[in-house]
Amino acid sequence: MPSHPFVAYEGPIASGKTTHAILLARKIGVIPVLEEFPENEFLADFYGDQTRWALPMQLSFLALRTAQLRKVVHPLNEPVIADYSYLKDPAFAQLLLKERELRLYQRISAEFQTTLLKHDLIVYLDARNEVLLERIRQRNRSYEATIDSAYQDSLRAAYEKAFVANPELKVIRYDTSDVDLDSQKDVDWLQEMILGVLRTR
Repeated sequence: MPSHPFVAYEGPIASGKTTHAILLARKIGVIPVLEEFPENEFLADFYGDQTRWALPMQLSFLALRTAQLRKVVHPLNEPVIADYSYLKDPAFAQLLLKERELRLYQRISAEFQTTLLKHDLIVYLDARNEVLLERIRQRNRSYEATIDSAYQDSLRAAYEKAFVANPELKVIRYDTSDVDLDSQKDVDWLQEMILGVLRTR
């Protein structure tokens, strides 16, 4: 790799972003940047009443994630692997906020995100809806209980819109439906595909 890359994982809920970011960071020998979703005190409220709590939840995430990503500055002393990108906040905002709340969010977020370092690569993970929902069931987070296939499909559409709006970003896609995390062969294959893309950038 000619220089240290900034890699971010994205995808629907339970697609494997955090797990694979941690595994790749371990392979490279760095500490991953992981989103601090437990720190968002509005998250559980949101899943109980999305209309009421969408805006404060999104603003809280905006503050938390931007504070983390602002620490990633050029030049990088080592590769940076994150389990989310700066596209995550605008994608969820487009999905969850309506009219004046969306306009307010966009005015605030524009000021927050102007200085963030661009990603060299976004690894977009996905899986079949039945696989995603089973993973959500197994990890048993109470605030995720209302997530269904329609929500995941809407989130996919929001990400696609974000990618179209940011054509300069390099995005590669992998379906993790049949990836066995207990299989070193499966994990190595996925990691080598990502590292191969980084070597040719």
